[in-house]
Amino acid sequence: MDWCARHWSAIRPGPEARRGAVWGTLAAAAVCVLIAGLYLRTGFGFVFDFAFAIVAAAVLVPLIAVVVAFLLKIARKLPPMATGLMIGSCCIVLLVFFPPQLGILVAIVAGVVEGSLGAAIATFVTGRFATAAMSKKIVTVSICLIAVTANVWLVWLLAHDGSLDNVTSWRPPANTMPEQLPASNPSENGPYRVKMLFYGAGNDVRRPEYGSSVAIKTRTVDASDFFKDFDGWKRWARKEYWKFDLDKLPLNARVWYPDGPGPFPLALLVHGNHQMSEFSDPGYAYLGELLASRGFILVSVDENFLNSGLFHDPPKQQAVRGWMLLEQLKLWREWNQDSGNPFHGKVDLERIAVMGHSRGGEAAATAALFNRLKYDPEDANIHFDFGFSIKSVVAIAPVDGQYKPAGQHRWIEDVNYLTLQGANDADVSSFMGSRQWDHVRYTRPGPWFKAEIYAYRANHGQFNTLWGRTDAGQPQSWFLNLRPLMPGKDQRRISKTYIAAFLEATLHDRDEYRPMFEDWRVARAWLPDTIYLNRYRDASYQALASFDEDADLTTTTAPGGHMTGENLSIWHEGRIPWREGDRDYNGVFLGWNRAKGAAAPAYTITLPEGAAAKWQLGAASTLELSIAALDEDAPLPGTKSDKNKKPEESKKDRESPDFTLELVATDGAIVSAPVSLFAVMPPPLKETFTKLGPLESQAYEKPWEPVFQTVRAPLTAFQGSKTFDPRKIGVVRLKFDRTPMYVICLSSLGFGSRK
Repeated sequence: MDWCARHWSAIRPGPEARRGAVWGTLAAAAVCVLIAGLYLRTGFGFVFDFAFAIVAAAVLVPLIAVVVAFLLKIARKLPPMATGLMIGSCCIVLLVFFPPQLGILVAIVAGVVEGSLGAAIATFVTGRFATAAMSKKIVTVSICLIAVTANVWLVWLLAHDGSLDNVTSWRPPANTMPEQLPASNPSENGPYRVKMLFYGAGNDVRRPEYGSSVAIKTRTVDASDFFKDFDGWKRWARKEYWKFDLDKLPLNARVWYPDGPGPFPLALLVHGNHQMSEFSDPGYAYLGELLASRGFILVSVDENFLNSGLFHDPPKQQAVRGWMLLEQLKLWREWNQDSGNPFHGKVDLERIAVMGHSRGGEAAATAALFNRLKYDPEDANIHFDFGFSIKSVVAIAPVDGQYKPAGQHRWIEDVNYLTLQGANDADVSSFMGSRQWDHVRYTRPGPWFKAEIYAYRANHGQFNTLWGRTDAGQPQSWFLNLRPLMPGKDQRRISKTYIAAFLEATLHDRDEYRPMFEDWRVARAWLPDTIYLNRYRDASYQALASFDEDADLTTTTAPGGHMTGENLSIWHEGRIPWREGDRDYNGVFLGWNRAKGAAAPAYTITLPEGAAAKWQLGAASTLELSIAALDEDAPLPGTKSDKNKKPEESKKDRESPDFTLELVATDGAIVSAPVSLFAVMPPPLKETFTKLGPLESQAYEKPWEPVFQTVRAPLTAFQGSKTFDPRKIGVVRLKFDRTPMYVICLSSLGFGSRK
């Protein structure tokens, strides 16, 4: 203790070091004030933003300093005001780098690093460094070098794009590729010359394109009934910014349309949530120009006034986003009948699509729901009277569940549905559109289908040219791992290809494009080189098992059927997980680990008696499964899996799973085929969203999530008994004889038919 006391007296920092530490942390806070002024983006201009940031810091730092000084005065442990100022400065850093899991980390690092650097510099300058003890010189120089090194590392961390850790190079084997689709590339411009105009209320004070120069002046709509609980300073501030209140929301949009007599199908597209002062609706011009050239009217709807801004997010705006799409359609119905309107007779109101990105994707599904309702699900005083002929819904990286009508999942019926998702989406990091896909149902025979496309190395923002590569606002985006992302032009080629083909198939009745939704590989020449998964289902589908009907592992969804497992390591039903949470519906989890020489594990589903005849199975029928590969190890049968195994102990790169599908007829005839004959399932795709491990695990929990691939197997493609009759199918068996060990999740199994 005496030795420690002697050396501490030699090296302990003097008053000048404390002052330097204060100045160091104040400097860190000042830099953050500068960052806040640059990226606050309230919409009132940089002068207001900087003034607000400076005033906030000038008030908060001394206030927190006084509180901390008071607490420390009671404790009498640390220099009160100096410690208070340092903690106050760190709190400013925390607020600028909100959310907490990021802000706390940055605040601690900034406090320690910049405080140490400031203390070292102050000791050099005003602490009689030349006459100090050698031990103090060594400690001071060491601290200075460590702090400078840490600052260099921090600058490098924030400036570089990230790493390619966890990025897989797997691609489907070339010998498994089907023939290219014999159709024209849907991402190429069509024969029409494109025209463009703006319409709106004509009094917008923020955007001249929606001011007095609009080509068509429109009415406003009263949405105040949706916002009965929205009042106070937040509503006042929003009104002051936009110069209109919630009872006078404008119907604004920019339109790309073909130069021709028509009538043309109509597609409305709405953006998602973004800073309301950074207007999002211009970011889909690339889709507008393409679709208009191919004979569609594309309307990019302005709903920026429902977006986040002024330090709040308007409550209940998710429902209003969908409702406003239907109010927009009212305009188009009127214009189509108005002889004085430039769109008179040019709109095919029997062929309508609603589309959206992010919250706009959820809004598109909400519009399809509201279109068939008489009342708002949460307030019968709000009457609906729409009834438009909405044929198709497109959701680009949508959210799902932010708005649940009357607390229920949003079921939409008898429409075509397409959802696109990037695997490297750091904003909507789970494939939420896939849950809405499962909540699209068909109540009668028809031409409808639903599809989902999941693209590796695509993010959230690059579907909009103005949102770009970063899926978070600055400065938070400085911590995102951007290096794995594909170029924005390539990502938009995915949306152009699939959205144009989807509208061609569903609004122009061009069925030649349908196969690319059943199997993305037939369209590979039109797409960027990356990994894709896709699910497909049409109105012909008959469910044999969805694993959601009860708690009995042996019963099928179709009454009377049953299931058995043989030699499986894992067999259970449960919620299908997402990266965070779960999908709120079940699948069956099957794992096998086949010992050498042992019988192949199998999962057998016996059809209800007479099901094959009831479902009219025959030569045109297909066996359909939705399968996801899991990043888990299956134990040997009869042993327990190691739940405590660390992630790094499992395989880093897994192979593609494969197994045999076997069909058994009631007369004993058997045919079979490998799954890989119909679809190649990628191994689990892993993503690293941020540059820091602690932040990654806090913000995103897991590096992967189950993503489903449809296997659509024509019954005529199976081989074996020449006497096999599809009309007599009694058993479907999954025989796990091709990949030695794997764990998969099956979300559905049933039968469909090909046209």
